[in-house]
Amino acid sequence: MSGLMALQGAKWGAMVKSLLGVWTAAALALLTAYSASAATGGGATARVLVAMDPADEGAGLLPIMVSSRELSGFLSGPVVILPSLDLRDAMRASRTQENDVIVAPAHVTASAIAHGYELVAVSGGEERYVLVGETDITNVAGLKDRTVYFPLEDSLRSYVGRSLITSGGIPLRAVRVRYAESSIAGLMSLGGQRVQATVAEEGEWKKWEEANPGKSKVLATSRGLPAGFGVTVRTSATPALKKAVLQWVTTTPNILPGVRRFRAAANAGPFDYVASLGIFTPNELDGVKRVTAAQALELASRGAQLIDVRTEREFNARHARGAVLVPYAEKSYKEPQFDGALDAFAGLSKLDKDRPIVFMCNGPECWKSYKASHAAHASGFRDVYWLRGGVPEWVRSELPTEP
Repeated sequence: MSGLMALQGAKWGAMVKSLLGVWTAAALALLTAYSASAATGGGATARVLVAMDPADEGAGLLPIMVSSRELSGFLSGPVVILPSLDLRDAMRASRTQENDVIVAPAHVTASAIAHGYELVAVSGGEERYVLVGETDITNVAGLKDRTVYFPLEDSLRSYVGRSLITSGGIPLRAVRVRYAESSIAGLMSLGGQRVQATVAEEGEWKKWEEANPGKSKVLATSRGLPAGFGVTVRTSATPALKKAVLQWVTTTPNILPGVRRFRAAANAGPFDYVASLGIFTPNELDGVKRVTAAQALELASRGAQLIDVRTEREFNARHARGAVLVPYAEKSYKEPQFDGALDAFAGLSKLDKDRPIVFMCNGPECWKSYKASHAAHASGFRDVYWLRGGVPEWVRSELPTEP
């Protein structure tokens, strides 16, 4: 039965992704048309990213539920809404300001707030997450060499789960992490031979425990963090757009599957904890000098190599003038004790070890430049610099960019 369910889930996931692809292509076509209209006096187009965790109930309905009609009416202007079940890309977009509005889970909202967006509304209250293990496991350290089930790597549950493990005193590489596209399957798998622990919402686990007494125990509990979704608008957006967005989300029911209505919220404080959940890189890196964007520019003027380790798509969208693209393909965990053997950074061997070198990516949450700097230092580069603030800091500092 479980094999049949997995097959059905895979087919449903493929269908949803296909539908999202068609929807996004249509939305981008509308954006192009609206942009042309704007160029001839038709007004600027508001671009809205609506991101949802594919492991959440009802996520498959996102492409057919979300609509720009109501927001366009409030704004009296063109709007394009881009639905997405790709949380990794949503995290990337939260740092680039390519969208005017972002509607997303708490960890994407926290990243957006840190990169030039302001909070205007939320859909939920507060919730806690629990790291749950089989009854023979006494504490988090007991997970060493055990298998832990998490939903998709970039889901909020996985962010919280990884943080609970590392704060429990063991690195992620000490456990075997298994990712899959389901939030409830982790609890259902406990008691078998393949999975010994998982992460779940506290309320979700309590219901499970009532129905399955004695099968699991709580190893760690998170602090309270924002439940549901947050709505952020670019800080530089017009007052008219901010007002229209607030009207849209607080008066329009069922904007998202399972979300009846949003309420106004301006206090971003509750998202501070979310932003600390293993998302950010350390402040320092042994053997590497951390620099600001202005210092990186000065180093470049004296002959240092500016190396952008993001993807080609991100680089082509916007990069520091004079930077060279040398992508870092990341598969290791986002932690200081990462296993670099899992990653790919072939371009490093083609760079000049005798010239100072500066690595950058998408800001403090992006681990690629951290890992690239570490790799360069370990490979014998003499002067390695790390722009932890990355391209977002470069842009905020109004330094020259291309294209």
